[in-house]
Amino acid sequence: MKYTFPKQVIQAWLLLSTFVLFAPAIAQGQRRIPSREADQHYRTGKQLLEKQEVDQAIAELSRATKLKPRFADAHSALGIALARKGDLNAAGDSFRKAIQINPRLYEAHLGLASALQQAGDFDRAIAASKQAIALKPGEVEARLLQGVAYQQKRDLDSAIAQFREAVQVKPNVAETHSYLGFALGVKGLLKESIAEFETAVKLNPDLAEAQYYLGAARWFSNDAKGAIAALTIATKLMPNHPNAHYYLGLALQKSGDLEGAITKLGTSIKVAPDMIESRQAMGQVLQQLEDLDGAIEAFREVIRLKPDLVQVHNDLGLALVQRRDPEAAIVEFNSVLKLEPHNLVAHHNLGMTLIQKGDYAGAVAQYQKLIRLVPDDAEAHYNLGLSLKHQDAHSDAIVELRKAIALKPSLPEAHYALGAILLQQSNLADAAGAFRAAIAVKRDYAEAYYALGTVLQQKSDLDGAIAAFREALKFAPNAAEIHNSLGNALRQKGDIEAARAQFQEAARLNQIRTNRQAANFATNTGLAQLKEGNADAAIERFQAAIQLDSSNAQAYYNLARALRQKGQTEAAAAAYQKAKELNPRVKPLQ
Repeated sequence: MKYTFPKQVIQAWLLLSTFVLFAPAIAQGQRRIPSREADQHYRTGKQLLEKQEVDQAIAELSRATKLKPRFADAHSALGIALARKGDLNAAGDSFRKAIQINPRLYEAHLGLASALQQAGDFDRAIAASKQAIALKPGEVEARLLQGVAYQQKRDLDSAIAQFREAVQVKPNVAETHSYLGFALGVKGLLKESIAEFETAVKLNPDLAEAQYYLGAARWFSNDAKGAIAALTIATKLMPNHPNAHYYLGLALQKSGDLEGAITKLGTSIKVAPDMIESRQAMGQVLQQLEDLDGAIEAFREVIRLKPDLVQVHNDLGLALVQRRDPEAAIVEFNSVLKLEPHNLVAHHNLGMTLIQKGDYAGAVAQYQKLIRLVPDDAEAHYNLGLSLKHQDAHSDAIVELRKAIALKPSLPEAHYALGAILLQQSNLADAAGAFRAAIAVKRDYAEAYYALGTVLQQKSDLDGAIAAFREALKFAPNAAEIHNSLGNALRQKGDIEAARAQFQEAARLNQIRTNRQAANFATNTGLAQLKEGNADAAIERFQAAIQLDSSNAQAYYNLARALRQKGQTEAAAAAYQKAKELNPRVKPLQ
């Protein structure tokens, strides 16, 4: 799989790898001092340059060149200072002057190549770097710079060739392997890229960029554990690198550590508030944690920063569907279709949302539109059939479901929906066949086993019905209706004791379901009381919810909130701890 790094990361890496690496080399090797006074200004300028006092360095080095116009080393050092200030044209002039005076001054050729590369004049940068290589073939800086220039020209083969030469010249220099690893990664040679980065960090574990790119490359190769290891080091070495925190967050998310992912993505957002990738990933993780309000807020912020980002409109729409806000979700999916009229995912999502809303006529129209775009879309035919079924247009629904099955026989839901319609039409033989086809595709399809049992029971095949109900319970042991149906079949069979056991289990499960519904109602009532500032009434409702359903994490969590408002910190901590035990992903107390 090919991978690419965010554009701003590549630019930062290239600039860093060009200037930071080469600037020290350029500043070395100054030799003859033409006069004592010029020499003093030159040495002072170099010292100021090392202290990053660029303006003062420029002033001192300019004096040195005025006192001795043919002072090549001073012109070269002045070029470095001007380049650091960002005046690349003036820097180039200084390096050219130095070369004119001393054509064999390696540092001036290297500095000119660097200035040209940073200015975007890649062909001249390559030519200048070749001059530097000719002067000192045993050094790697010019080869690396030339490779960067080729890379920026999108000539990856030439870039890789230069980086390979640099590795051959100095195989024990970590940076050479890091440059080569990056170019190989951009080329899509992921395995080779990882090998070079691994060599780089083995030679120098503190080479931050190599650790970062190694982690990112491992992430793209689906090695979440390896990515976490490298990116953890990278974020320690570069705590303000937003992309390192971003990829570490993605790797933690993939490994299942969602809380850790939120922490790292939050750091990325803090460092780079406008980095939409981190905000989008944050929304997706919050959605996994069922923090729908947080997810929706994150997605809306991404859209504020970049309104035409199609994927985020889709993500936001799905989060709104999950929160059962179909009207708002429909707005988002329509936004996608306005930007990309043929976006198939948005067409599907819009149709499903219309079904959720109960607008079956709208769903039918939507799926018919999608089928005109993609006639062989099996899921579209299935969903159209489902929408027609809800409208009681059974004949038309059967036609669409059969088309879906013909296009995609492995679609279990289509077989099941077809069987449900045939059962309604009392076509028991064909219904049983459809349910068996659904089970053949999806062996753990509890609903299909249950429906098959219902058909067989109606056909007076009690042994077959009992077997089907028992299979259904293997995959849905807490489904009261299946226990009840199994009890009826056993009673018809004459096995009264076994039937009684099933009826008792069904009654027990129904009571649990009733209690849970009552507990949810009590929790919602408590939340309303808490919102109105009535903490005492809220506490009573949350406690009632817990009495009804001791596994209700939300009741414990909100009880902790109410108790904390009342100043009962120990009781609040105990309630929150219980909520955390029941749901490790519960949010921290606000």
